[in-house]
Amino acid sequence: MVTKELTEEEWELVEAVRNLKNSTHNPSAQLEYYVRKLFDNLLNKD
Repeated sequence: MVTKELTEEEWELVEAVRNLKNSTHNPSAQLEYYVRKLFDNLLNKD
């Protein structure tokens, strides 16, 4: 099994996605926006 290190930003995205998934019975538009913003920032990172 190969393991890779995650950056702080990547780990923050993973945690935010987990929180969003766990909030399916009480979804938060702000949390979904935050996840999308983190993802966009990682994609656009130099």
